[in-house]
Amino acid sequence: MKKFSLILMAALAFTFFSCDNSDDVEEIKADSNVKLNTTVATVVETEEASEAVMEVADYEVDLFSFMESEYTEATGTKSGDSNRYGQLFKQWNRYKGNEMPDISIEFGEDGKFPMTITIEYDSTEVNSGKIIDGLITIVMNAAPWSDDAVREISMNLMIDSVAIEGTKRVEFTGEQGVSKKWEITSEITFTYPDGTELFRSAERTREWISGLDTKWDLSDDKVQITGSVTCVDTEQNEYSKLIDPENPLIRIGTCRLIVQGVVIFSQNGEEFARYDYGNGECDNFATYTYINKDGEQVSEEVEIGKCTRKINSANN
Repeated sequence: MKKFSLILMAALAFTFFSCDNSDDVEEIKADSNVKLNTTVATVVETEEASEAVMEVADYEVDLFSFMESEYTEATGTKSGDSNRYGQLFKQWNRYKGNEMPDISIEFGEDGKFPMTITIEYDSTEVNSGKIIDGLITIVMNAAPWSDDAVREISMNLMIDSVAIEGTKRVEFTGEQGVSKKWEITSEITFTYPDGTELFRSAERTREWISGLDTKWDLSDDKVQITGSVTCVDTEQNEYSKLIDPENPLIRIGTCRLIVQGVVIFSQNGEEFARYDYGNGECDNFATYTYINKDGEQVSEEVEIGKCTRKINSANN
């Protein structure tokens, strides 16, 4: 995968604090007030499609790493023990036809940790219909909700037609036995079928606010997400996305999509779009707010995760 170093350097210079304070983003600006090489609609659709794909991968990471207490023996991929773990995880009913990915568990030389979990997907279909190919590797220094626990994650995946490559670091910052909260940093590149690459550098807080006490029941799982993302793509669009602190993103175990929350798109501190995921219902729609060509602020319903890449030649 090619690395667009000059664009990446610009992205890193475009720091997170440009959108850390929601008070700096007061009103939505028209298309002409921001410097984008595609339409605002295309930028927002591409980023939100990446968000939807990333949520699928993140949920896989959480499911397998939160089961660390069940891993009593090291395994080799496709070994008898690995198949036994597969039978254990079928209780989730997450995968169509109960066709599980292959699971490999390695323990540290002097004990259970560091533990390495490797998940290998071969056109594995989750019940939402998403198809996953490729590898996720998770290295854990401790149980994921214990003090000072860190998960180092690498991904080389294809989810439907979108490729994901990069790393994440997840550190437990909750209070053991009381709250379950993690601070996450990541650098991930998404590649779309037309060759467009989107680099996302993110800082987020992810708190599991219900469902962890019922490990085999996804129906009561609920995760709250806050934070910000800096984005840059091969069309040299640079922008930030802030999750509204008063309307955090909500993810539930029975839905492949984010079901609630508001995100604010900005460039150099100026808001140019807003995306509202709704009130908690699992559906395919969100509300997208922007300034139209007549200078009017409008809101319209859009399909979550849908990405159309139409270049705005007038801006090139």
